Amino acid sequence: MKKVFLAVAMVMGLATNAQISPKFNGDPEDFQDLKKRTLIVEVLEEDPKVLKKLDKPKKAEELKEYQSFIKEFNEDFRIYAPKYWTLNSNIEYKTTTEIDALQKSKNKSYAVLRFILLNDNGTHGLKTNLNVPALAYTRIENNRRSADSKIYLPYRALSKGKSLLEADYKYALETLQANINWIIKNDKTLHFDKYAEKMAEENCSKLKGKTILVPDYVLKDGRSKEQAIKNYGGDLKFVSDEEINNAFVTKAKNTAVLFVAPYGIVKGSAVVVQMSTLVYFKVVADCETGEVDYLYMPSGFNYGANVSDKMTETEFKTMGNCKIL
Repeated sequence: MKKVFLAVAMVMGLATNAQISPKFNGDPEDFQDLKKRTLIVEVLEEDPKVLKKLDKPKKAEELKEYQSFIKEFNEDFRIYAPKYWTLNSNIEYKTTTEIDALQKSKNKSYAVLRFILLNDNGTHGLKTNLNVPALAYTRIENNRRSADSKIYLPYRALSKGKSLLEADYKYALETLQANINWIIKNDKTLHFDKYAEKMAEENCSKLKGKTILVPDYVLKDGRSKEQAIKNYGGDLKFVSDEEINNAFVTKAKNTAVLFVAPYGIVKGSAVVVQMSTLVYFKVVADCETGEVDYLYMPSGFNYGANVSDKMTETEFKTMGNCKIL
């Protein structure tokens, strides 16, 4: 994801104060209603406030990235939303301005699928520019901060091309719908983090005998690929983003891929300096079914492992043992 969205600070001694809640507001009845509505896929517009903020010589590159992302996202989402979204049979496309006008007119007949940035809520005495990109599926009458459901978007650390690949859209859209369908079927709201954890616990054993594809850059610098593969104890391969994308989009048999996504912000201090950083989870999804087979999202005393978007050899051993932290 481009740096205009994910400005990461160097950090020491972080407290585990997550600044973005994994919870959303929809319940089973809400999702039953949403499925019956016409779906609006939101077309992003350039924000005049952001343009003004970035209209400076020193911000020229950030401005270019901001405008490029909006253009790229709109083009891709118009292709991949109807390709992978099946909950709603009727789909329309409207700009943010058009959706806002419908909302002001008290319209309650649409569902909305949109890109959102989950922002730092400014608690613990420190407000940052960090944010987490996500997709939200919600009733049109809800404001942006109160989405009925959401899912975090994957992060391409060293991508020199697009910020999001087709595989990333496919994973996010299909997993969000699977989460919603589970809620409807079980008549119980389970937010994404708990849903993914439950699916991983049920499905991790299915990874045995499958090839696991991991982006080359996910292994921490200076670490051994050979040792990581040995620790995993199965068919683990470090490959390019292009290979990841091709396998997931074409539903490669007996294959699963690893995605990395930011999902929160932690804050802390080193002596008198306050600092913050993003935290990430790693998820393995089956290429054929799209189901979540493994989740690495440590909590409690292991929470510090989430600060990195990379993995160590030991963490691949944890995956091989199907240990869900």
